[in-house]
Amino acid sequence: MQLNKYLFFTTVLILTVLICVFAHLRNNKRLVEKVAIHFEPQEVRFLSAAFVDKLLIQNKGALPWQPKDSLVLSMLETLIEENPYVQNAEVFHFQQGVLGVNIQEKNAVVRVQGSEQYYLDKVGNQLPISKNHTPKVPVFLGALEEEQKENLLSLIDQIDKDSFLRDELASIHYRSNSYFIGLKSYGFEVEIGQIRHIGQKLSKLKVFCAYHDNHKLERNYSLINLKFKNQVVGS
Repeated sequence: MQLNKYLFFTTVLILTVLICVFAHLRNNKRLVEKVAIHFEPQEVRFLSAAFVDKLLIQNKGALPWQPKDSLVLSMLETLIEENPYVQNAEVFHFQQGVLGVNIQEKNAVVRVQGSEQYYLDKVGNQLPISKNHTPKVPVFLGALEEEQKENLLSLIDQIDKDSFLRDELASIHYRSNSYFIGLKSYGFEVEIGQIRHIGQKLSKLKVFCAYHDNHKLERNYSLINLKFKNQVVGS
């Protein structure tokens, strides 16, 4: 009885292994007949599935491709990530001869508009201007020096934490050793000064905007200065 059980389980194990090996060998011979491309987030922005398809075909040739297990997936990921708009790419294979591609695009946070025009993402990577997509981001006016980049991104990050200021920010300019910002709903320019104590300065700006909205001011200001401690100076 014990011997029969042993033979039964041994036979089942051998059959299972043989089936798995057969399925694996059969799957290895299957050609890649389709590429499924998914973007994160799902809305297509700078890139398109057609563009990625074309990029892969230029590199690997027209479909169908060689058996998928012989594809060097990391090389395809590197190929896609060389595109300046791509933050991360993952290439993997489904069953039934389908190659999956997940792509995460970089997220532009500001557009630099000087002698050169380009976008920056939150860590300072440059993204070229695109005909396919125009992000709704604030504009930095003028040439951006390399040493200014960190402060600019820090300023944008602080503003982005507040929904009111994030929606209002239209432009940023650096001149006379000060940052100036323009708001969408107000006719005045705001002088920030340097980035230190930026949280306090932005709080003062919100208070002034609320006062401006709820009271009829005696004069129209063209410039609001936040550089002075505990003061908002209008001119």
